[in-house]
Amino acid sequence: MSVRATERLIGDIVIASGLPNSPEMIVLSVDEDAKLAETTWFADDNSVQSGFFPVNALDRTITKSPAGKGSKTAAKKTGQKK
Repeated sequence: MSVRATERLIGDIVIASGLPNSPEMIVLSVDEDAKLAETTWFADDNSVQSGFFPVNALDRTITKSPAGKGSKTAAKKTGQKK
């Protein structure tokens, strides 16, 4: 899903669609006039990297919510003593 150069993009997780093994990156800032986004990510050696990408080269990643969070509540046993 492509993105637009707005401040709402800050904090989103994106990938560079043109890179075959693009890491997931977090958007730190957006320059709406230049249509550039500053991103940060972890490299293979666990170092923190950052860079600027054209916004039209980025796609949002689809994240799944953690399994079981808020989906069901435990049933309570209610019985009367006689």
